[in-house]
Amino acid sequence: MANEEGVEDVDALKLSQKANLSSKITLNKVIREMSRDELFVHINNVVSEHYDEPLKPLQMQSVINLVHRKNTFVLSGTGSGKTRIAEVYWHLFPAYRKPVILVLNPLDTLGDNQVSEKKVSKINAVNLTKMNMTPEIEKKVLRGDYGFVYLSPEVLLNNAMFRRIFFNKGFQSRLILSVVDEAHMVYVWGLVASGLGKKITSHLKLQDRGIFRPSYGDLGARLLAAHGVPILLLSATCRPIAIDKILCSLKITPENMDLIKGELTRPEIRLIRVPMESSLGSCNDLKRIFGPRDAIPDNQIPATLMYCPTRNLTWQALKVIHEAREIRGGHHDPASTFARRFHSTTGDLDKSDIINGFEEHDFPAFE
Repeated sequence: MANEEGVEDVDALKLSQKANLSSKITLNKVIREMSRDELFVHINNVVSEHYDEPLKPLQMQSVINLVHRKNTFVLSGTGSGKTRIAEVYWHLFPAYRKPVILVLNPLDTLGDNQVSEKKVSKINAVNLTKMNMTPEIEKKVLRGDYGFVYLSPEVLLNNAMFRRIFFNKGFQSRLILSVVDEAHMVYVWGLVASGLGKKITSHLKLQDRGIFRPSYGDLGARLLAAHGVPILLLSATCRPIAIDKILCSLKITPENMDLIKGELTRPEIRLIRVPMESSLGSCNDLKRIFGPRDAIPDNQIPATLMYCPTRNLTWQALKVIHEAREIRGGHHDPASTFARRFHSTTGDLDKSDIINGFEEHDFPAFE
């Protein structure tokens, strides 16, 4: 059965690639033939129309690489503006042609957050998950209604509906860029696929444990199936060995990947290691961090984000920190002015309310 699906995919790919030769969306010939200096000026003009800040050198170099259809690996710290690169590249294409950028995310929640960011930038985007993959969404994606399409590896490789979308000649003709966000996860997926990751526990700490499957070693073949479409890899944490393994997993030679390195250090961030005295499951060590509300009002607590790998641990941590604050039953209060919970099964409206409330300082902590 698997072989039959593979043959169908290959046949579909050949047909889509032949169609792409004549119908694929490309940059205007004038832009493609610009010198580096001319391209620099043109990109800056486009950026000034949509953003208040000019591009950083790292962003500019990355966009120029993509204009020349070069696969690019951007290695730069969080907050350096890596997500802006794909946006600017998208703006270089005429909107009426409905260009599409495919973004691979390790977690559905990251996709939801980036869709919200694209709305602020007035770009239509969708995060494809197993829950919202409907025939109506399929039609909209094929029509090019969404400039950015976010999805998880699970959907990319194992969803029959998205397979139809991906190998559709219309979608392939609109696809201008494939992005792998948090590209260091490809290294972990590769270890899992090869069996070398049996002793690794870090990949089990993520939100959705079920998404890590051996088939994820086939990501490269699927991404490269988009004929002539450059690949943009983004990461803030990648060791040299991981970079080599990622390229190997994606079946891209170092000669065919431009590595752009930015600043990885974050001098404004300080890591404080506190030895635990209680078990992880009890979360009692958190009581040493938060004082009673009588001593420190909620509005004086620094913005705090606590990560817990399971819902049960999230609930336990929420209970403990409210006890530390001497707020009786506070963990049951959805409108707590101290801390609220946020996890993968939280409703979409609740997620939005929690994020907005945190940003507006309605409460200082969430987990």
